[in-house]
Amino acid sequence: MSTNFIAHVELPTTNIEKSTDFFKRALGWELKHFGSGYSLFNTKKGVTIGLRKVNKVDQGETPVFHVLVEDIDRALENVEIAGGKIFKPRTVIPVYGWYAVIQDLEGNKIGLYQAS
Repeated sequence: MSTNFIAHVELPTTNIEKSTDFFKRALGWELKHFGSGYSLFNTKKGVTIGLRKVNKVDQGETPVFHVLVEDIDRALENVEIAGGKIFKPRTVIPVYGWYAVIQDLEGNKIGLYQAS
């Protein structure tokens, strides 16, 4: 069951260092290295923002928001029952919980996040 809150927003970038500097200067976000090709800003208010390294930002490589869910496995079952697809299956995020990425009926990617 979804709690209907956006828990995480992910932005594609070809240059994590440059984007990290931009968001620090523009918005005061303190993004920290978080694994290979990823940086993370934790607002400490229930929302995190990530920069994801991509080779090229193509049309369709848009920000992905992640909806906070209580049970990610059940949410994934419901997505398939409703006609959607699982783009990336349940994956662990060390310390934080799990995430998955689904596609709606139009192919839009939406993340699901379950806190540990």
